[in-house]
Amino acid sequence: PSLYRALDEFIVARVIRNLRGQKNKHCSMLVNVSRFVPVQKAIRDYISLREKKIREAVKANYMMPEPASSANAYMQGLKQAYEAEFSGCEFSWAQVKAALNDAFEHLHMYVINSKSDEALDYNRYEKDGIGLTAIAIGGLSLSRGLTIEGMTVSYMYRNTRMYDTLMQMGRWFGYRPGYED
Repeated sequence: PSLYRALDEFIVARVIRNLRGQKNKHCSMLVNVSRFVPVQKAIRDYISLREKKIREAVKANYMMPEPASSANAYMQGLKQAYEAEFSGCEFSWAQVKAALNDAFEHLHMYVINSKSDEALDYNRYEKDGIGLTAIAIGGLSLSRGLTIEGMTVSYMYRNTRMYDTLMQMGRWFGYRPGYED
């Protein structure tokens, strides 16, 4: 449930960034729950299925009146994410809801690990003036020096007893002025 809530928050955050005029900027979510490749692939499958259901719910409901759209469980999740994390921003839920359909443009999921042939290539999108919306799922490869452009949501379910590893993981939780929400 917490991973699904983080996905809802990421989608709403992408919409808010789009509304702020940052549609052509990268927006990324990092998911690090295990160093094991099969677990990473299973997580990708869970997120992919959930994202598809949210995308379908948005397509069917984002222009519907609020009582009708809020009857959908996925739309409820997005609204709850907005209310819990973003209600203090400059946009109302009605404005965010009306722009939800654009959140899925250029959305791609990547499993990043030593066995993966997928490359998180932001430059490819920059050349075309496009902001990539990326969900990067991985483990140790994400832990060590890979730059995640436009980091918006970090979801981490890992532990460590090693101080240096903990410090390295801590870089995922950075900040930028103007992006606090």
